[in-house]
Amino acid sequence: MPLTMEESVTAFLGIKVKQEKEKYFLSQPSLIKKVINATGMNECNLTKTPAATSPVAADIHGDPFSETWEYASIIGMLMFIANNTRPDIAYATHQCARFTHAPKHSHALAIKKIIRYLAGTLDKGLIIKPSKEFSIDCYADADFAGLYGYEDSQDPVCVKSRTGYVLLLADCPLLWVSKLQTLVASSTMEAEYIALSTAIRDVIPMRRLMTLACDTIFGRGSYPARMYSSIFEDNNGALQLARAPRMTPRTKHYGIRYHFFREYVNNGDIRLFKVDQRKSCRHIY
Repeated sequence: MPLTMEESVTAFLGIKVKQEKEKYFLSQPSLIKKVINATGMNECNLTKTPAATSPVAADIHGDPFSETWEYASIIGMLMFIANNTRPDIAYATHQCARFTHAPKHSHALAIKKIIRYLAGTLDKGLIIKPSKEFSIDCYADADFAGLYGYEDSQDPVCVKSRTGYVLLLADCPLLWVSKLQTLVASSTMEAEYIALSTAIRDVIPMRRLMTLACDTIFGRGSYPARMYSSIFEDNNGALQLARAPRMTPRTKHYGIRYHFFREYVNNGDIRLFKVDQRKSCRHIY
């Protein structure tokens, strides 16, 4: 099937695209306005942050949800915004999305805080400026048992840690994630290691896709790219475990699920760095 050259893009799937020289600006002001109108918050007070310092908990015995708007519908629109142009609301939105099946008044207040933040940053979004280094890299982090003390202490969910990571293609954000871990980590190191492993689970197929794209565009083996990925993590214990030559009995309980990426570290496809080595490792790119 023949390919046709389109004109310069200005919008795609509701995402506004603006180009200035080598920069691209992505935003979704129309959808944000739709969310504001749907919740009746056209005259709302603005806030500088999308979430409070304390996490959004289940609030089982809290006041019932009593808003006129549909909780799931608003969550869906916020998720689309967070996943495309606004990674700054990803954590706040995911917190609220956990309770779509049974929202409470406190969860509605959390959504309203997100909307008040978006109302004040209506025209903001992603700034895409690719670097000359065509590579896939990643930053990973974890929040150890962040819900502990805020939810029912007998519920295993309250001690689950949160994973957060962002994948970069040519120093531009490609994928960002904020979600609870499925396994209950017993230490900060374990939570960080799970986050590191989960992030690399997305890095590996992205690397394969990049290789396929380079084969198609430039010819097989003619890669204009650095063919290893740098992963940045801030926990020394997690980094040491990932580089260790062998597992220990103390790591066996989560080794089967999360040790899969070690072969990529050993063969040099993936290189691990402490996050504060970001500048010092640039010379080997």
